[in-house]
Amino acid sequence: MSPGPDFILILKNGRFGIRTGLATSLGITLGFSLHTLLVIFGFSVILIQYSFLKHTVSFLGASYLFYLGIKIWNSYKKELNLDIKERQSWPQSLKEGFLCNILNPKVLLFILSLFTQFVPDNITLDHKLNVALILILECMVVWSLIGICLQYRPIKKFLIDKRKYIDRLFSLALILFSCNIFYNIIQKL
Repeated sequence: MSPGPDFILILKNGRFGIRTGLATSLGITLGFSLHTLLVIFGFSVILIQYSFLKHTVSFLGASYLFYLGIKIWNSYKKELNLDIKERQSWPQSLKEGFLCNILNPKVLLFILSLFTQFVPDNITLDHKLNVALILILECMVVWSLIGICLQYRPIKKFLIDKRKYIDRLFSLALILFSCNIFYNIIQKL
């Protein structure tokens, strides 16, 4: 819920209507899908073979989540400029959503951390693809629902007005999650 790049882009493009909001959501989902496939077919094979590398990546992912939690704590102070009046086409929204997600290394680190922490090493490729499909469908549904819900002015106003509390709650959750990963890494060493 915290206004990260994808969320802010949907908020911005969603002002032009459901079509542009959903196109942005689809672009984000396509970027997320590419990140997920990279993890399944590239990084995860290497990590299974080298447990030290898996622990290193988990540590780096947890460190990045901790850093994001600290950074988000005061991010509500940054201005959101939502008063731009230009119109936007759905292909442009799709492209922006894709580029916003695919160029965000946080997404790759998140998926990599998720797979290294919660998906067993001995799981078959079919099962990994099923997990990936569930994640991709969840991404599509959640971002699409956000794109649709943001069409309602009271919801948009509420999220912007309560941004400080939403950011702080999300920040605390990231910090606690990263501390849990650090604890799990230490237990496995």
